[in-house]
Amino acid sequence: MCMNKGNNHFCCCIFSLIASLIAAIAISAVFYTGLITSVATLIYFTLVVGILGLIYVLLTAFCGGRHHCNSIKDSCLITSIIGSIVTSIFALTITSLATLTLSVAILIGAVAFFLITTLINLATIFIDKLCGNHCED
Repeated sequence: MCMNKGNNHFCCCIFSLIASLIAAIAISAVFYTGLITSVATLIYFTLVVGILGLIYVLLTAFCGGRHHCNSIKDSCLITSIIGSIVTSIFALTITSLATLTLSVAILIGAVAFFLITTLINLATIFIDKLCGNHCED
């Protein structure tokens, strides 16, 4: 999409933010209407994806050597990883996630937003790595 455009990584962040916002609103609306009663799996999955993404970023930063890839710097992956870890931990501390209140629906929307943003950014980076873009020798 925007990977071969040089320093045009802003459009990729905007795409991931808009797509994540639309999906998060849909997920929180479905939860608020009562069609989904338990979202613990979503929260745990978000926490695991955030931690694995953080491990990936740390391993890439410390083990990159001469072949350091700029695709992590050019993405909004680090902020989405931190957001997914923080919101999922906050959501896990609330014990009454089964209630259908608006504040819990907003929290579930935030968790879903950061999960989808992290997944889009990780997929973009893996596609970058497979295609050999944004890397310098």
